[in-house]
Amino acid sequence: MTRAHYKIKLCQDQVFSVEELCVIYDVRRNAVTDWIKSGLQKSDEQVPYVFRGAELQRYHSGQKRKQRAKLKQGEFNCLSCDSAGYPAPHSVTFSTTSVGVPMAQAICSTCDAKVSKLLKVTEYDSLKKCVMLGISLALIDESNGDSQTGTGNLPTSRGAVCYLANDRIVHKWQAYAGRFETVTVRAHLRSIRMLEAHLGGKTFDKVTPTDAAAFRDHLVKLGQTPKVDGGLSNSTIRHHASQVRQFFEWLRIQDGYKRLSQNILLNLELPKAVRAKTLPREDRDYLTIEEAEEMLAKIPGSTIAERRDRAIIACAYICGLRAAALTTLRLKHIDMQKKEMLQDATEMRAKNGKSFRSFFFPRTEAFQQVLGDWLTELGALGYTEDDAVFPSLDDLTQRAPGAAPVPPMQSSAAVGKAFKAATALIDRCCTPHSARDTLVYLGNELTSSRKEERAFSLNLGHARPQVKETYYAKMTDEQRRRTIEGLCAGTQFTAKEQSMVLDYYESRFERGSKDYNYAKRLADRRAAARDGEDVLE
Repeated sequence: MTRAHYKIKLCQDQVFSVEELCVIYDVRRNAVTDWIKSGLQKSDEQVPYVFRGAELQRYHSGQKRKQRAKLKQGEFNCLSCDSAGYPAPHSVTFSTTSVGVPMAQAICSTCDAKVSKLLKVTEYDSLKKCVMLGISLALIDESNGDSQTGTGNLPTSRGAVCYLANDRIVHKWQAYAGRFETVTVRAHLRSIRMLEAHLGGKTFDKVTPTDAAAFRDHLVKLGQTPKVDGGLSNSTIRHHASQVRQFFEWLRIQDGYKRLSQNILLNLELPKAVRAKTLPREDRDYLTIEEAEEMLAKIPGSTIAERRDRAIIACAYICGLRAAALTTLRLKHIDMQKKEMLQDATEMRAKNGKSFRSFFFPRTEAFQQVLGDWLTELGALGYTEDDAVFPSLDDLTQRAPGAAPVPPMQSSAAVGKAFKAATALIDRCCTPHSARDTLVYLGNELTSSRKEERAFSLNLGHARPQVKETYYAKMTDEQRRRTIEGLCAGTQFTAKEQSMVLDYYESRFERGSKDYNYAKRLADRRAAARDGEDVLE
């Protein structure tokens, strides 16, 4: 078995056949037979064999050869205790080899032996920053877990017990669910496994209406439990109940399960009183576009890693792309000349598999400058149109002509970390999704007609805005482009900005103050727009 096999991460709730494992791991059937002989547990004894994702992860983790595994960023290998780990930042010192290659020395956190490591430029910059700030070296590696991006819920914590009795019928359901997005399938699997764990591994053909009612009551109880104690939000509860109910609707028409009671579906419905208790979500913190521009100016850019993170922030505010889409952007998706960006679901991780064209939002000129500088820097490194716009730090090196395209990052953790670090500079804590909230707020302030509202909404990828769908439901890309360009022209002012212009003309601001300078720029922009109209007349 090659070390590449150990890097493959499977969904723990999913079930896989031998044929699927041969494709995923690029091995022959004999290899899977060898795994079974060396300890891999089958879900049951029926043929063809099926295997639980959690069991495959357990097996391969046990077979992993740590001695020669590739070290993560910030991780050191200790030859004394034969382990890899992250030393304390205060023990790290730096030097260079005789040929000028950066090198770090530290003390092993396990056995206190001396460890050393040759460094790439990006890892050297990140290590030095951690040592300077006294923070854990483990935070350098972007694969250490996905950061939250402001939407959705984390999976509920599950025990170590892995029930296998229902794996075969779950595998059959997966074939049916192949029409859904991977994220949707995994969400349904979590709910199905949650029911299975609640029933103690009971086979689904033995489930009774009483079991369904007990699971429903279990969900209701979780909704009444504080989140810090393992409770769930009402939204999560509704999803779990709905997904389990959909599974049983499918299950009742399968051979061997047709005798399941119809009352199972009825007993899975949540009480109306519980559904009525749903409260509006707490408002997420987000910045105004002016605050975001102030934050952008404070983001450091002395290292290539910092410049990449600054460009990630800028791109989020330019077009409002979600974190997953941002990390899978390629150079060919951005046209700085036309000021537009393409979300191509065939090549990007896009919500609901949606493809659309987005034009740069108004008031984002400073952000566009940062993104343009980053694209220029990538061009100098030899990046071409098929390369990722925001690659991992290991790939931010000079590219050889004809080299394979630089792949996007596998997770959106880097986007979440970039936002967390950037917003901390202005004593705030915002997620990547907050950039979309900022743009929605900007649209509410700038737009004054349904046509403009419609253009703003479509530009965020919203197919059904909360306005009456009349003529504007048929808005074309060209119509939306002209509307957005009109808003970008600087002739539209919010009520607050109009008030500031009036105060400026009435000399209510102290000369040289921040408000004075901002109001003066608004007044100059308004005057320039009026001069342009006079020329046209």
